[in-house]
Amino acid sequence: MSILHSLDTFILWLVVFPLLMGMLPCHLIRKQEKTPGQIYLCGLFLLLGIFQIPAVIIVIKRGHLSLLIQIMFWIAVLLSFLGFVLAVVRITKTTAEESFSFPQWKGRSRSELLLWCVFFVLLAIQVVMSVVLMTTDGDDAYYVGQALCADVTDLVYYFDPYTGAYSWLDYRHALAPFPLFIALLARESGLHVAVVAHTVLPVFLIIATYMIYMQIGRLLFRKDPARLPMFMILIYLLNAFGVYSRYTRETFFLTRTWQGKSILANQVIPMTFLLLLAITKRTEKQKQNDPEYYEDEERGTAGLFVLLFFVNLTGALSSSLGLLLLMVLETLLLILIAFRNRRPLLIPAGILSQIPCYYFMGMYVMEKIAQM
Repeated sequence: MSILHSLDTFILWLVVFPLLMGMLPCHLIRKQEKTPGQIYLCGLFLLLGIFQIPAVIIVIKRGHLSLLIQIMFWIAVLLSFLGFVLAVVRITKTTAEESFSFPQWKGRSRSELLLWCVFFVLLAIQVVMSVVLMTTDGDDAYYVGQALCADVTDLVYYFDPYTGAYSWLDYRHALAPFPLFIALLARESGLHVAVVAHTVLPVFLIIATYMIYMQIGRLLFRKDPARLPMFMILIYLLNAFGVYSRYTRETFFLTRTWQGKSILANQVIPMTFLLLLAITKRTEKQKQNDPEYYEDEERGTAGLFVLLFFVNLTGALSSSLGLLLLMVLETLLLILIAFRNRRPLLIPAGILSQIPCYYFMGMYVMEKIAQM
């Protein structure tokens, strides 16, 4: 029964909630982009982004993990219910095929189907290896230790995970409380924090990462989808053979999947590139070349900036210092996109989507000034 309870918990928090919550932000983008993978990614970043807000408040107030779990559970239930209602309304007004974009396998060549089979087999091997093999890392002494302290004592960021003694609040880590999400899953599932971090989370995070790259490939090879499986196999090979140093993104992806820095490098930044690429495509002037893709333009572009806002919130959850990288990356690229496509309004829209970066970086800087 305990195994079934743990499985139900992970399915609820990491599958059901993201899929249903993803209906809300996906309502703001075009039908062509409402694939199951895109809906899941929207819901996942919405869930993690919203988690950042009550988590930081409770950490600063030195609150309890149980209170954070209750708040997040009811927020997730409410947003999932709204997403479910929205999906039902859209389907009843039209049809599921007209409301969402599902993968089409008919008419695909044998070579393309074979390449997809190769990719999914390789992905399954990578996921299985992440479960059966365990990698240790020195940073687990803090990140997993902090989650364990919260799970055992119900007090968040109250103790030093190295010694177990009372600790002053370190704003660098307090403003990026992703270990509390691990503690939430551990408390709800009944599993040990280390099991959740090392065994369960890598399965979902690895698959989510390839979902992001698949959406990027769909944009890059929109007119030639037969190249998409080759692109995905190439991404897999880069990840599998990129562990030539302990500091590479691929090393974090495969051996430190559950840490905030890995989430920033492997989920947040690729998702940022995906949204910026989509914004570039949506605001180009050459509509006559592909009128179907550019229909309903303003609505689709606004939805992409809403998604970028929650991606930045997720970046704040994963790494406080990574916010500076996101601000510089998004600002420079949005300026280039605005000049290239002659859309100056993209700059203020980008500034609004970066509010989480400015806010949490400001909190960090103000705390450092106060300590002087």
